[in-house]
Amino acid sequence: MAKRITICAGIDTGKRKLDVALDGSLERLQADNTPDGYKVLVEWLQRHKVKRVGIEASGGYEQAVVAELRRQRFVVVVFQPAQVRAYAVFQLQRAKNDKIDAALIAACTAAVKKIHAAPDPRLLPFAEHLTMIDQITEDIARLKNRIESCRNMRLQKLWKEDIARLAKREKVELKAGRRNP
Repeated sequence: MAKRITICAGIDTGKRKLDVALDGSLERLQADNTPDGYKVLVEWLQRHKVKRVGIEASGGYEQAVVAELRRQRFVVVVFQPAQVRAYAVFQLQRAKNDKIDAALIAACTAAVKKIHAAPDPRLLPFAEHLTMIDQITEDIARLKNRIESCRNMRLQKLWKEDIARLAKREKVELKAGRRNP
């Protein structure tokens, strides 16, 4: 009985460019991280009969291309950077650049056994709002840590003002989240 092969691609996402590789192939593509670049990417993936695409979460730079690939009916696996790094360590791969990372993400994508359903796109605004609140909390913690090791009273005062401003913003955003679920 023949084993079905799912052709997988990996995308290393940058602010301006997408580096793409096919698992087990030397085929590569570099496309702009723009709607026009997505058209080139989709055509290239379709030409190579790719069914599954892996991409590393990259500070939000991946979100538009992920949405477009899902609209085009590709199975998209979004990896956390730690997952890809762990796979690289497992593969004893130390070299790192955009093309190598794309190939690594493609191999990581091919190795995935369980594919989770894509999140409901209607939840994206809620997720972005929660991320913003988490980031405010992290900023407050960072400022408090700075104050602990700072002896300059003027700087301490400035950071305390920033903490108060951020705490007020956090409170407002938490209330906004309750009103707009």
